[in-house]
Amino acid sequence: MPPANHSLAQPATDWPLAHIPAQRRVAPWVLLLTLAIEQLLVAYFHFLAYPNPRTWFPPMVWLSSATGGIVDGTLVAGVTLQLVLFPIFLFWLGRLRPKDVGVDLTRLWPAVKLTLLFWITSQILHLVICLSLGKSIEIHPAWGPENWRFAVSDWLGQLFGNCPFEEILFRGFLLPQCLLLAMHWLPESKRWKHLVIALLLSQGYFALGHVIFNLHQPQGQVLLIAQFVFGLLFSAVYLRTGNLFLAIGVHALINNPAPLLSDPLPGPGVTGAIVFVGCLLWLCISPWWGRSQQILVQYRGDSQTI
Repeated sequence: MPPANHSLAQPATDWPLAHIPAQRRVAPWVLLLTLAIEQLLVAYFHFLAYPNPRTWFPPMVWLSSATGGIVDGTLVAGVTLQLVLFPIFLFWLGRLRPKDVGVDLTRLWPAVKLTLLFWITSQILHLVICLSLGKSIEIHPAWGPENWRFAVSDWLGQLFGNCPFEEILFRGFLLPQCLLLAMHWLPESKRWKHLVIALLLSQGYFALGHVIFNLHQPQGQVLLIAQFVFGLLFSAVYLRTGNLFLAIGVHALINNPAPLLSDPLPGPGVTGAIVFVGCLLWLCISPWWGRSQQILVQYRGDSQTI
């Protein structure tokens, strides 16, 4: 039997992923152009618009002033990137639908509920850590009477700007496209090899895309490795659940914008670390739990027929 030809006109007929929709393979020039324009726009915001918004991106100043700082640069840049890249390059040139890249509104409410559950659980564990270390429990200074607008802007910037942009582009679009390329280049290889190649390519690119943000950080190389690991985690959430909105929520929580409680330990943030470890445990346990439930249902069915 000849290998499947994953053409540009239709989705792959032997799509190996159970939980996320099949995509058609976009033309290589569309893929490369999308990634090139994305890098140019990110560099534009990082080197020009953020340092001098009045000159290079006045809407950022206007919106921040009109909302008292609640709408910040992260939100404006993230929404702008979404409005420029996705309709033109993914939906028009790439001929993809929003559902093809994970934007399925029927999955929004379940993701919101699970993200809230993760956040509440992380706050409870945060309290337990504070009490076990004998630390005082204090509201984070970011939520003080003079700073709360900036705390809200941090959350809005992550939930509606940065995280949706990165999840749709790198997990919803680039990961399946890299999988299709691997299936096209190596049609005789096993499907798990295709997935490994796709993960390495897409999430390696995701991590390398943060290099310009790491230039002024003393732990730049460590951050690059961490960003690659985070990309794999967000990919695993999407691959396991098929819910890109949940990946957006987990991404926002791990970025830890404006935590509710002061951190009892030095470092990037207790809440983000709790969510990261919790997601790893959940991803490891959920397949086993699903299989055990199937076995239990089958056992009950067999016992009723006796």
